[in-house]
Amino acid sequence: MRIVSKNWIASNLTSSLQTSSSVATTVKSIIEDVKKNGDQAILQYVQKFENSQATIKNIKLSKQDLKNAYHSISKEDKQALKLAYKRIYYYHAKQKKTSYSYPDQLDTKFYIQWNPIDNVGLYIPGGMASYPSTVLMTTIPAKIAKVPNVMLCVPSKNGITSNLTLAAAYLCGVDHVYNIGGAQAIAAFAYGTKTIKKADKVFGPGNQFVAEAKKQLFGTIGIDLPAGPSEVMVIANDKSNPLWIAYDVLAQAEHDPNAKTYVVSTSKNLLQRVEKEISLLVKNSKIQNIDQSIKNHCFLIYAKNKKEIYEISNFIAPEHLHIHSKFSKDLLKNIIHAGSVFVGERAPVALGDYTMGTNHVLPTDQTAKFASGLSVDDFMKKTVFIDAGNRTLKKISKATSHLARKEGLEAHALSVEIRKIKT
Repeated sequence: MRIVSKNWIASNLTSSLQTSSSVATTVKSIIEDVKKNGDQAILQYVQKFENSQATIKNIKLSKQDLKNAYHSISKEDKQALKLAYKRIYYYHAKQKKTSYSYPDQLDTKFYIQWNPIDNVGLYIPGGMASYPSTVLMTTIPAKIAKVPNVMLCVPSKNGITSNLTLAAAYLCGVDHVYNIGGAQAIAAFAYGTKTIKKADKVFGPGNQFVAEAKKQLFGTIGIDLPAGPSEVMVIANDKSNPLWIAYDVLAQAEHDPNAKTYVVSTSKNLLQRVEKEISLLVKNSKIQNIDQSIKNHCFLIYAKNKKEIYEISNFIAPEHLHIHSKFSKDLLKNIIHAGSVFVGERAPVALGDYTMGTNHVLPTDQTAKFASGLSVDDFMKKTVFIDAGNRTLKKISKATSHLARKEGLEAHALSVEIRKIKT
């Protein structure tokens, strides 16, 4: 943890999306094994990493297994899941695309048809913790998009899978659930096996092996986006509560030893107070998994003015941005690159992780400069139908033939001209 400047960040910010050669080689070997040997390879990896007693039959969980898991959780658990479900569904239901059509200035009509992806695979992490929230965040938009077949992979730990995660899958109506994790799960979705149906696109966060598998298999299967460790940037002022900011930082730091956290302010005094609060919490609290992240990836950034704050924020393009001030249209104009932006001290990022309704599967490692958080759109694709008439052909055929010949494509030109002759 250190106080640094804008120039230091610009020179030293490094990506977490770069994969070591050893990880890349391991993942490539796993992918080739699954492609060649299917269920046999899957079972070997599950027995090695997750459950030594696993069989092909118990890798796939039944609908009854999910129902039993749901009924096994407490009333309080059910209420929390239902509240989160309701709010996430409400927010994402506003996103669904509707098909439409329109004519041009001649006699052509365009039909834009939105359809769901047929088969999607969702990856839910299950190593360090249980993530029922990620089940909700990935499954609900898929269901709103009306994806016919929603499949889910979740690893077990020593043969045990979180009942809360399985309960969330039951509540969301997931079609198929498989007890399998790691790069082998992504490979199974990419190629399909006798037990696991091939997916058209895969979604969800995972460790470096999962992320690398998604990168290597892109093209064989669609992917949501590359995912790195969690990030938060807090923009604060001299009136901000330093203890609240410290907890905002730790809430992301506990996700991963490589989680990146930033606090930006024009007040050096505020940054020093935040630094003190974070140090005390790390030393005295029982919060786990924060030491390495705070030591190596926590940065307190001094900015000269508001303009520089915006420049720093847009350069880092954080996954989560928490602005400790009141909302203003100035923010809409100046904050360009961020996954989700939480405005005001009463809007901690943790609300977005669970019950705010917005999606917590967000772009990391500066990918917010070209990508967005997970939405219903990601589970759909559009097809364009062109219904052209005689007036259109007469008007644009000459220019079409001219451009085709300029590119050396004679058959293109003739395919237009033969129609012109017949009309």
